[in-house]
Amino acid sequence: MDRHLLKDFWNCGDNQIIEFAILRAHLNRLEKEVVRLLLDECLTQEEAAEAMNIAPRSIQAYWYSAADKLLSIPWVVAYARDLSKN
Repeated sequence: MDRHLLKDFWNCGDNQIIEFAILRAHLNRLEKEVVRLLLDECLTQEEAAEAMNIAPRSIQAYWYSAADKLLSIPWVVAYARDLSKN
């Protein structure tokens, strides 16, 4: 799965659809925080690790897990691909 699609999805400007996707993906608290830091705050993985006081490898693991969960939702992928065409 192309995790870069999530940036397009996240930048769609529709907070309701983003929140709905998060609920449907069943992200845990740490996954949500990592996604927020990386996509909303535009932090690097190293900066996010420092902000959360955890190892950078943990940030990467949470990011991959969250991204994979979100991208397992077919309409999220379709929506993101449609956005990336524009």
